[in-house]
Amino acid sequence: MVSFDEKFLQIYYDETVPCVTMQWKDFATSEEFKIGLNKGLDLLMEQNTENWLADLRKMDVIDPDDEKWSNEDWFPRALAGGVKKMALIPSEDIFNNMSVESIMNEVAGTGLVVHYFDNVEEAKTWLKS
Repeated sequence: MVSFDEKFLQIYYDETVPCVTMQWKDFATSEEFKIGLNKGLDLLMEQNTENWLADLRKMDVIDPDDEKWSNEDWFPRALAGGVKKMALIPSEDIFNNMSVESIMNEVAGTGLVVHYFDNVEEAKTWLKS
């Protein structure tokens, strides 16, 4: 079930896993980045799931202010909202990978289990386990 579909991102709930899936399609402005993450979090809580899959292959660099927002605002809400497992498929953009690594380093020790995968199917298999 697709719940959000814009030029930069598609978000849907995959009941077969179950998980919220975010498929980034292009560069996202700061506002779009925040809207996307918030829409995904809303869906996670609506569906009462703990699994998150982020396909970042087409995502570009994340602004440092957005990294900070992710860590100080979004991640605390996501953890409180029930996210427990996060599967990530790294971006083709090296700068995005550096941003994501910086964000993930900040959430280390929170109990969130994060793994990186080469493709969506591997990520879904892990989330089902």
